Amino acid sequence: MILLDLISNLRESYTKVISIILALLIIGFSVVDNYGISLDEAAQIYDVQDNINLITKGQPIPGDSEHYGIIFNLVSEAIFQVSDVFSKSEGSSFSHNYEHKKRFLLYRRIQIKHYLTFLLSLVTYLSVAGVVGILSGLEYVWIAPLVLAIFPRFWGHSFFNPKDIPFAAMYTLGTFTGACLISYYFTVSEEKTKIGINYITLYSALYGILIGLVTGTRTGGFILLIFVPLTHILTIQDKSNIIRLLSKFWKLYILIFIVWIITTTIIHPASWSHPIKWFFGSIEYLSKHSLNIPVLFNGEFISSTNLPISYLSTWFLITTPEFLQILFLLGLLIIFWNYKKYNELQKCCVILTLLQILFLPTVAIINQSTIYDGIRQFLFIIPGIAIISAIGLTEILTWTHKRKYQLAVMTFVVILFGQIILDMITLHPYEYIYFNRIFGGLPKAHNRYETDYWGLSMREGMEWINNHTTANTQVASIYPMEIWATFAAPNIQPVLIDEVEAKSILKPFYYLALPRWNLQQKLPECKVVHQIVRQGIPLTIVKKCE
Repeated sequence: MILLDLISNLRESYTKVISIILALLIIGFSVVDNYGISLDEAAQIYDVQDNINLITKGQPIPGDSEHYGIIFNLVSEAIFQVSDVFSKSEGSSFSHNYEHKKRFLLYRRIQIKHYLTFLLSLVTYLSVAGVVGILSGLEYVWIAPLVLAIFPRFWGHSFFNPKDIPFAAMYTLGTFTGACLISYYFTVSEEKTKIGINYITLYSALYGILIGLVTGTRTGGFILLIFVPLTHILTIQDKSNIIRLLSKFWKLYILIFIVWIITTTIIHPASWSHPIKWFFGSIEYLSKHSLNIPVLFNGEFISSTNLPISYLSTWFLITTPEFLQILFLLGLLIIFWNYKKYNELQKCCVILTLLQILFLPTVAIINQSTIYDGIRQFLFIIPGIAIISAIGLTEILTWTHKRKYQLAVMTFVVILFGQIILDMITLHPYEYIYFNRIFGGLPKAHNRYETDYWGLSMREGMEWINNHTTANTQVASIYPMEIWATFAAPNIQPVLIDEVEAKSILKPFYYLALPRWNLQQKLPECKVVHQIVRQGIPLTIVKKCE
């Protein structure tokens, strides 16, 4: 009977988690086409094409492209090429001219990439569920993906962010599987740790491939090579036997390292000629990325290379829902209180999760790395925060053993979660510009912090112009042109305002203004004819110059 009850509980827990993931999949697929194009997406697509051309010609990969892996973008391009075979007729029906056809094909590529990005984000939900299941038990494991889904900044980015979401997904998977790998190491006898045709060799090699894929989305993923053995050491109970115990596994860690080198080199074509020189060059380049742009912070424009030390912490405080912050603090208390009672697997999960949250942001702050776009470059922290917040919530539910109290608590939780979901609905499809209610929401952030820094709302502005003009019309805006011109009707002539002086553009014309870098203050003589508004705050605005 006990065994049957255990099997029943396992089946029920897995059913709940799978049901929630499927629900998120259905919701995501129903809204994915609502999102515009972010500033980096077109460049990433062109990078794949350029890299392939350069590789086939045997020429070096220049500039920023040499420091980023192309695996995710390459998969997306491969899917497009296959799907394009079956959509030739559709493409010809939309292509009234060469430029329009070019824009159509770019949008098709971006559509596929949005679907792929969202699918990859689901890996994060599964990984978070796995860690919470280990730490809190299977009864409430279904809560973990729900908690992560109501982080508006994570959900919003999950459809279009070309680098940070894949990195967050693969990094969180590395945290979960790394903990499982170390726990497996603890269970095997010394004679079974030899490299050969066995499970321990297979698992170690697969983990090396995974770290390579994490590094392929962002070079900082290599840090898992250090975190896993460090966690292994920290979780050894008998510290006097550390040397003896680790001597059993050093060959396996060498195997992980070698497989990581091979995987990382394969997916970074720029490294093929000088892999060691390339790797250290990439670490230095990315840690000291010298992009000097004005960043709006607390109402002032500050250089991205000279931001105050409080920049990241401030952004997390004002963009993380208040209730989730409270759950996070409670979850931390629970973890520290129970740590000595945890088994090796649970301790591994705690250590790796805390390292995921704390290490790289701390290094970035100490190293005075270039930071911009709020928490966008540190989205990989959110899954770790969601894990600990979910632990706090499961602990509350565990305390309320009596049904009437549990029902009251669940009602209170649903109300608080409902507020967050309501804000996400009112912001859609710009959930990533969420600010919490204690701070004052989006209205308080207006003109004080970056809002639509990705430029997604440019699509909605362009579509408004399409619907309000029939004659051949010029529309001027900023680079990259793809984030708005991709959605232009065939009768629209896009003009880059930074390449052509506004005075030389034949009037009348429309000006699409992104809410960044004071671009909306340009052309003050032109009349504002439309605004893309969320929660009463304008994002992209449309001006008509006559």
